[in-house]
Amino acid sequence: MERKIVEFSEGEFVIRSYQCSVQKSAFSQTSDGYLQVTNKRVIYANSTKSGGSSNLLVSEVPLEDVGSITSFVGRSQNILGLLPFVILLTLITMVSGEVLPDFMTHWFFGFLLMAPFIVVWLMEKNILNQDLFDQILKNLEIDKEGHRTIGKPGETLRKVLRTIFLIGLVLFVASVMNNSEFASSLGILRYLIPLIVFGFVYMSLIGFHDEFGLFVSTRSASGSGLTINSNSFLSLFGKNSISTPGKIIPAVDSYTVAKELGAPVMDLQQTGDLAVEKWSQQPATFADSN
Repeated sequence: MERKIVEFSEGEFVIRSYQCSVQKSAFSQTSDGYLQVTNKRVIYANSTKSGGSSNLLVSEVPLEDVGSITSFVGRSQNILGLLPFVILLTLITMVSGEVLPDFMTHWFFGFLLMAPFIVVWLMEKNILNQDLFDQILKNLEIDKEGHRTIGKPGETLRKVLRTIFLIGLVLFVASVMNNSEFASSLGILRYLIPLIVFGFVYMSLIGFHDEFGLFVSTRSASGSGLTINSNSFLSLFGKNSISTPGKIIPAVDSYTVAKELGAPVMDLQQTGDLAVEKWSQQPATFADSN
C-alpha cells in the first residue's frame, strides 16, 4: 500500500512519490524528507526528533496553483570553515616536530600516509585508471592474478583515507618547515607555507558538502509556495526563509525530482485524468505499509 505522508482529502490519491532529501543536524537525529504528487496537491513532509521533542514540517501547494519549479542538486563550498581549518592544522604543524619521534617527522613518512588518498583521488578524476594501474603492475612484474581489482572506495573508507591524508600532509609540511637549510633561506616567509598549502587543500578537497534544494512557487499572490530549505540554494535566486537546523543533503530520489517533477505537474494541470494514468504506470520510488 502506498505510504501517505499526510492525511488525504476525499478522492485524493498518490501519483508520484520521492524520497528527496536527508536532514542532518548535530543536535537531532537524521531524518528523511518525502515529496508526493497527488491528484490534488504537491506535498513535502519531514519529521525530526531532537532530545525529547518531535518536530513535523509539512508544506504543500494545490496542484492547480503550482507555478515555477526551481531545484538544485550539487555541491556547495563552506567558506566559514576555511579559517578554523587552516589555523588548527598550522598550529599542529608547528608543534608536531617537538612532540613526535624523529621518524614520524620525516617527509617520507608523511608522504606514505598521503599516498593512498592521492591514488583514490587520481582514480576519481580519471587521471589514474584501472588500465594504467594494471600496466604499472605489469612493468613491476607483479602477477595480475595475484591482486584484486581496485574499485572506487565507499564513502566511509574515503573519509578514513582522507583523514590519514591530512595527518600525512601535516607531517609532510612540518618536515619542510623544520628543515634548517630551507628555513634559513626563507626566513619568516616559511610560516606562509602551511597557510597556503592547507588553504588550497581545504578549497580543493575538504570545504565542500552535498546539497539539495527545491522551491515551488505559486501562481496566486496569496500562496507562499513550497520550500525545501537550503540556505545557499535559496541565495541563488534571492529567497529568504526560516533557517532549518543542520543541512539538507540529497537522497536517493533527489536527481529524479530535479529532472522529473515539472513533467507530471504540468501534465496533471493540462490533461487531468489522462496524466494520472500515464504517471501511475511508472512505479513509485518508495512504499510502506500503514
